[in-house]
Amino acid sequence: MKELMLPITYIAYAEDSFFGRFFKTPTQSSLIIKTNGEGVVLRNPPQSVLNSASMFFLGGHRNILTETQASVIVAAGFGEYIEETPDVP
Repeated sequence: MKELMLPITYIAYAEDSFFGRFFKTPTQSSLIIKTNGEGVVLRNPPQSVLNSASMFFLGGHRNILTETQASVIVAAGFGEYIEETPDVP
């Protein structure tokens, strides 16, 4: 079984503007495959980008791939995000 493992980005937010304390929070990335076959990884894709995409995979979800989806992702240059995982019922 092939699973898409999208990268996690850590974003720093100011907790207190006066003392300048920051904290980091993990943010999921999404993979967008455009209609021309190109791919792009975005943090918070707007709905208009998702509507115009050939296919998309949202971060923070378990994305189990079909062979067709896996081949499209590899062709777009994002094959390093695909991992073989054991079949779990």
